[in-house]
Amino acid sequence: MSRDDGERSRLSIACFIHSLNGGGAERVMAGLVSRLTRRGHAVTLVTLDDAKSDRHTVDPDVVRIPLGLSSDAQGWCAKSRQVRWRLRAIRDAADQISPDVILSFCDRNNIDVLLATGRSSRPVVVCERSDPARQSLGPLWNTVRKQVYRRAATVVALTQTSADYLRPYAKSVVVIPSAVDRPQQTSEREQACAAMRIAGVGRLEPEKGFDRLLQAFATATRADSQWRLVIYGEGTMRDALTAQANALGIADRFELPGWTRPLTEPLSNATLFCLPSRYEGFPSALLEAMSLGVPSLSVDCESGPRAIIDHGRNGWLVESSVEGLRDGISLMIDDAARRESLGKAGIDIVDRFSWQRMVDQYEQTLRDVVQRPT
Repeated sequence: MSRDDGERSRLSIACFIHSLNGGGAERVMAGLVSRLTRRGHAVTLVTLDDAKSDRHTVDPDVVRIPLGLSSDAQGWCAKSRQVRWRLRAIRDAADQISPDVILSFCDRNNIDVLLATGRSSRPVVVCERSDPARQSLGPLWNTVRKQVYRRAATVVALTQTSADYLRPYAKSVVVIPSAVDRPQQTSEREQACAAMRIAGVGRLEPEKGFDRLLQAFATATRADSQWRLVIYGEGTMRDALTAQANALGIADRFELPGWTRPLTEPLSNATLFCLPSRYEGFPSALLEAMSLGVPSLSVDCESGPRAIIDHGRNGWLVESSVEGLRDGISLMIDDAARRESLGKAGIDIVDRFSWQRMVDQYEQTLRDVVQRPT
């Protein structure tokens, strides 16, 4: 390839996300910008926050622009002013970078980026990181999303289910699932089984369903108090979950260690991983647990887990209810041979959802919109 060909193939990419403060979307964005940079692209990462609470790192060659925007306005007038300031800051950052293409992650952030860059000729690719059919932004912003997504050159969905929901109000939709790293080692199952520990991972927020998991766990392990439940994550429901554990009489068997990274060791030590979410995008924690060989049980969300787990072969899907979780946990406790067989088969998830495949898809999508006639 000649030098001129190399220069033409190199993209200038401006990536926008609210923050790198934990979470699956933030993990994927950090990994994506780092890998795109290593492929020779000029990548600038813009975060709406001040970057002081970063929990994910990026390649040192990624240019970082933290906008330092607050989000604590109270009252309609103050919130309106805040939105205007945010749009102006995003527009100024895009103008300063002057990229070939813009990539945005997460629903509300996508709306802001599309509104801010509406008059620009630069193509914008936006990515939904949850299930847009279930992740409500409220009546106003739900309506705005349907209007402004038509401006996007392409909308990226995590699953076919989400893509079908988005197609009526998007010019172009592609499906790009998340990725998981291949771990250096897998779970030592004899030790993990002896621990009698069930692990959950995620933000301590209502949509993650940890209140359902506590109730299901308490019932399923009533006859065997050696089992413990550990949930790694942080959020607004910490006090409520602690109070619930006390009310259920499982406080001495329940732990909330907080936000934990890396997750390799704590997940490897789990007898069973459980995902109780009310809805999901494409859960990174489930991918991580399966990649380690940890038997994994999940509610059967329309988007996400159903695309990851082949029920009965490499994981176990249950009805999205306390009863479904209770019965699934009971089955996994009582049938260790089946449970361990699922964990062993789950390791192949790293081949289906590799980082190379995901970055290839994003890179091709960005090239396509840059080369598309305007």
